[in-house]
Formats: sequence, structure tokens, C-alpha cells
Amino acid sequence: MKQPRLYILCGLPFAGKSTLAKDLAQALGLVYIELDAINGERGLGLNGASISSLEWEGTYQESYRRLDHFLSEGQSVVYDATNFTREQRDRLRIIAMKHGLPSKVIYLDVPEAVVWECWQQNRETGNRFDVRDEDFAQVVDNFQPPTSEENVVVYNQTLSVSEWIRCNLM
Repeated sequence: MKQPRLYILCGLPFAGKSTLAKDLAQALGLVYIELDAINGERGLGLNGASISSLEWEGTYQESYRRLDHFLSEGQSVVYDATNFTREQRDRLRIIAMKHGLPSKVIYLDVPEAVVWECWQQNRETGNRFDVRDEDFAQVVDNFQPPTSEENVVVYNQTLSVSEWIRCNLM
């Protein structure tokens, strides 16, 4: 990658954002910021415990602090969260612009029925943090897909990650 930049993941819960973000971080040498990991570091959401609005605000503030730090050092970052509103994505873009860096939204456009099935499957396997019913519904009900003026690229899951990167990010 020539110039450092911010990659903003966007999509419904269980759309595959974290899997893609980890693959991108590894393939492109990006710093990886994940809200679930920050919650875990803070001892939040363990064993399915709910996370209050105030605790979420602390997690977001910590993620913004880390993002600002890494971008200020000239490192490219992949920011892994649902980023389900334009306002959330705009806030991340403002941090990148503060450092004169571009950003790109990577949208995982996965149908609600598919993510619902993955969510239910996760409840049986426990492979990752659960998302409580009300939190899942809030994201689905309030999801604002990114628009073309947000410098967005849609992740095509029919290609391998390396092929998709070559076609869309290089």
C-alpha cells in the first residue's frame, strides 16, 4: 500500500466483517482495531453479559484513541465494527482526515436472512461473542447502507480474499 489509509468495515452482525478484517490485516499489514476485542480487554460482555450505553461509549472512545494514534504514526488501519450508521462512518472519516489520510468503506452486503441464520448458529457453537436479541434488532432496524459518495467498495464473497484485494484495493 502506497499511502496509509483507513478501511472502515460496514455490515450487519454476523456478515463476516471480522473474518474479512483479519484477512485484510494479515494480507496488507494493517493495524486491526476490533470493538469486541476492546470490550474483552475491558472485561465487558463476557458470558453474554449486557453492555450498557455508557460502557459502549467507553469502548468507542478507546477505539477512536487507538485509531488516532496509529493513523498519526502513518499506519494503515482496518476498523472492525458494524458501523451501521452514516454518522458512525463519518466520525471515523473525520479522524482519518485530521491526519490527511483517505478512507474506504468496505461493505459486506449480506442479506438479513443469512446473517440471522449465522447468528443463530453461533448461539449453538459459541464461536464468537453473542449479540443480544435487542442489539441485533437495533442494528438491523437502523442500518444505513453506505452510499457511493462514501468511497465504498462491496466485498464480493465469491472471490478469494487475495483476488478480491487485488481487484478492489490495489
